[in-house]
Amino acid sequence: MDLLDYVLFMPGIWLASMLGISFRLIGPAFVVVPTGFCLIYAILRRVKPPRVLGLYFALCLVVAGLSNYQIFPTSWQVHFLQDAIMRQLAPLSGFFAVTWASKAYFRRRLFYGDVFSGAPLIVTLSLFVAPAVMIQQGVGYEGDYSPFAVIALAGGFINNMLIAFFFIAGAIFFTRDWRRYAALAFVLLTAATSHFAQFRLMTVITLAALVGLPGRRVAVGAVAILISLYAIGMNFIPEAMVTDPNDGLRLQLVFDTLVSAADTHGIGIGYGMESVRWRYQFPNMADFTFLPDPATMTHSRMLEALSTGVENSFASALLRTGVVGCLLLVVAILAAFPPRNLPRDVRNHAAVIFAMIFITCFVNPALESPLQAIGVGFGYGYLLALRARSRVCTPEITWFGKPVWSRTGPLGSHRGPAILASGLDAK
Repeated sequence: MDLLDYVLFMPGIWLASMLGISFRLIGPAFVVVPTGFCLIYAILRRVKPPRVLGLYFALCLVVAGLSNYQIFPTSWQVHFLQDAIMRQLAPLSGFFAVTWASKAYFRRRLFYGDVFSGAPLIVTLSLFVAPAVMIQQGVGYEGDYSPFAVIALAGGFINNMLIAFFFIAGAIFFTRDWRRYAALAFVLLTAATSHFAQFRLMTVITLAALVGLPGRRVAVGAVAILISLYAIGMNFIPEAMVTDPNDGLRLQLVFDTLVSAADTHGIGIGYGMESVRWRYQFPNMADFTFLPDPATMTHSRMLEALSTGVENSFASALLRTGVVGCLLLVVAILAAFPPRNLPRDVRNHAAVIFAMIFITCFVNPALESPLQAIGVGFGYGYLLALRARSRVCTPEITWFGKPVWSRTGPLGSHRGPAILASGLDAK
């Protein structure tokens, strides 16, 4: 790595890795580190921004500008704050900046071969320093403020875990020694102790690819199953609220965005208004108050409430930027799908990272929250860089300075790359 990496790109990644949920402590500094630094880094590297994602981000900027004049139609939304426009747009700006910078960073790492450079420091910050900071800050989960609750949050795919999982999956697919077994043990232990089904799903995807199933097909299958579950589940929201209120509310939030999209004829509501209802009514249940009474809220609390995102970034895109914006975001994410002409373990690792990004965006407000936008952008930028590199030659990848994949033939060749680090014969 060179000076630009250490001064402009890595500080934002280190900061997101070491703070975890406490990343919100940086407040408005988010527009400087990582957003501003990453934009400068990408420009100085002279790398073109992601094309489709750039179109989506440009559309969001136009919609945000027009939202100042309140010209967009509304559905069930009732409150508007002009200050909320920039607040709602800030996490997406960070995601775009980190993605662009990450693409530039990994294009160089793929060229030099050392994709996992700096892994020990980042994994240490993510898995040890971040939990310590969160415990010191008194972070809890569902009323539990014990250290165990913080450990269980490892499966929540916030920035530190999203970034760490990139390297952990690398150890699983690219090493054949104690590092693979340590990574597998961590993944299995986290899946067993975490509250989050999304991490268990990622564990299944990772293990399926590891034992020989095609990673790309496994990722596609997981995406299809997840979408199908939501499509079916939205027909049984009251029943879901009884069995699991968390799942039921997620389905209701997505359903409300579909209602809003229909009411606005697919145009979207723009920025500055709420994306969730203040109160929900379900059959045979007491009213569910999701947000406090607006009349009792201060301006800053109101601003925070209006910035509460739908638990699905694709649904949020549909809500605010309409059908066009949602389609652009979907195409942008699909543009990062790993190509088939990569070596097997490179392809499987990339497929797992793609699945992680999609799942995180599908079940969380990933692109609407600084707590996840950085980690998603980090992995997404890598996938874009990998696709670009695959058009030139098969990438050579090293782990902790040891080559694990070497260039053995032209793209499209059926020859497998040699596994040099493990001493095994080429597969």
